[in-house]
Amino acid sequence: MHVHRVRVGFGDCDPAGIVYFPRFFHFFHEAMETWFDEVLGLRYSEMVRGRGIGFPAVHTEADFAIPVAFGDEIAVEQRVVGLGRTSIRFAYRVRTHGEPDSPVRLTGATVSVVMDLDPRRPTFRRPVELPADLRAAIEPLVVAQ
Repeated sequence: MHVHRVRVGFGDCDPAGIVYFPRFFHFFHEAMETWFDEVLGLRYSEMVRGRGIGFPAVHTEADFAIPVAFGDEIAVEQRVVGLGRTSIRFAYRVRTHGEPDSPVRLTGATVSVVMDLDPRRPTFRRPVELPADLRAAIEPLVVAQ
């Protein structure tokens, strides 16, 4: 499991003082980027700029249980729960940071595809097969949901 820490800022919240729901999808993406760096040991920026591949979300979902407010510190817990030919499925749980036994505030999932970002290639902006070295690094991390 990868844990991404977020301190909720004023700009993350709606007029009711709780996190505006689309912000969680941004937090999920931040967790995915830091997962590349911290777990796989591969810089996400190198994937995009160096290899010319990206991992855009093609499906995302969330179920909300306990509100998150301005000033809260949360832990976005990320797991890989599926690996396809051109996709990676991530599952998320959000809890209070530093309290691993705290109640789950929300759960979510994202499916990201491997997309060619190089306009010189005929597969530009189309799904492409997950590179073999990435597959080898990710496969041992896949867990049951």
